[in-house]
Amino acid sequence: MTNPNIERAARVVAAAIVHGTSGDPALDVAQALDDARLLVPADPFAAPGRSRHTASPAALAALAECRRAKQVADTARAQTDGMPGRPNVSAAGGEVQFVVHPTSLADWRQWMHALGVGDARGTSTGVSMIVRCTVGGVRARLVGVGVPAMYGELHGRLDRRAGVRP
Repeated sequence: MTNPNIERAARVVAAAIVHGTSGDPALDVAQALDDARLLVPADPFAAPGRSRHTASPAALAALAECRRAKQVADTARAQTDGMPGRPNVSAAGGEVQFVVHPTSLADWRQWMHALGVGDARGTSTGVSMIVRCTVGGVRARLVGVGVPAMYGELHGRLDRRAGVRP
């Protein structure tokens, strides 16, 4: 396989020899090649006594975890097409996040069932409900936007039905 920069380098060398301004043609050629960015920068780790650091086992484990989360998120995107609530699936920090906008508690329960969450209690942020689970062996977070309001509305209806008459 031929280097595609050979012709370009030959033109730069010829021009440096013909149009060189210093008395040293080798210096003119080297400077012209460097100006054309055809010289490879020196590797600082090639010097004796210098070595490239290898990644720590913890860094390698974190990288593997992030890659696995990305694979699970990519697979989950295809599997969640057609699920209610306009799902947005992403991966970051070794964790898969499902952000959904269910229109009813039945939609929310469908998501919890699809991810195998079961009856896990979520944490309310006021606007969203966050439930942690595991999907495909990777940590996951299901975020239901608007779910706390739906639960509040449900409890409000139940309170009105169970209220005592004056």
